[in-house]
Amino acid sequence: MFFNTLGPLIVVLACILSTQTIAFIVSADNSFTLHYIAYLTIGLQWIFFAHARGCSATKRTEKHFDVVGSATFVSAIIVNFVISGHYSIRTVFLNLLIIIWTVRLGAFLNARITRNNGIDARFADFKTSLCRFLMIWTLQGVWVFIMLLPLLIISQNEKNIQLEALDYIGCILFIAGILIESISDYQKLQFRSESKNKDKFIKSGLWTYSRHPNYFGEILLWCSIAVIAFSGSQSWLVFISPAFIASMLIFGSGIPILEKNADEKFGHYEEYKIYKKSTPVLVPFIGRCGDAMF
Repeated sequence: MFFNTLGPLIVVLACILSTQTIAFIVSADNSFTLHYIAYLTIGLQWIFFAHARGCSATKRTEKHFDVVGSATFVSAIIVNFVISGHYSIRTVFLNLLIIIWTVRLGAFLNARITRNNGIDARFADFKTSLCRFLMIWTLQGVWVFIMLLPLLIISQNEKNIQLEALDYIGCILFIAGILIESISDYQKLQFRSESKNKDKFIKSGLWTYSRHPNYFGEILLWCSIAVIAFSGSQSWLVFISPAFIASMLIFGSGIPILEKNADEKFGHYEEYKIYKKSTPVLVPFIGRCGDAMF
């Protein structure tokens, strides 16, 4: 009862309170913009939760979950852009960078779930309970809000208008991050599309240097966003975003689950044991190998 009903509802309430608390902490000059954005990111999830037949015990679907996440990013960016009225070169550039990442990732995830007939195995347990299904949609809203913090902070409080060396460093890191993430996603997609690789694991391309190069690119990309935002805002709070995504991928729903699944599926293969022992789990070349988490 607690696991399926009360527990998830407590998480949903905690999500609302935590986003509003964060909005209060990082808001400048008693502005309510961040509070509006926080309500928007979660509110959109609830609307599409209903569209995903969340109240139906037998027809719940996750088919549009990732697309809604991407649409929420874009919606929040546009609303913030209009309300803040702050249009410096740096903030406009940050808006564009995040939209580029959003569209790229959203298109990729949508294509992936479409090939799987609208089914994502990660949602199997969540769809058994209305409250748990609502919880996972709400958590996506929290994820969007936290990831947008660098942009939201600098839109309210840009202390340095002039572009600095950090901006250019951040731009280089962004290009590197999105290329690594995109290329590794494409390589894995191509690998899995070939029937001969059905029961094999990928160890070619960027996957030669990291067991999760797409996650490394993702973390690097969000570090770049924070670096650019820090250059203008001088606020260390912008680094909440990359710290959050890194924690989520390294300790939460990313690497631990994928490593566990890979061990169960390929752990008896000597080739896989050698690959795992010699290939960094996350950071190419210099990262730790074996059972290390990063």
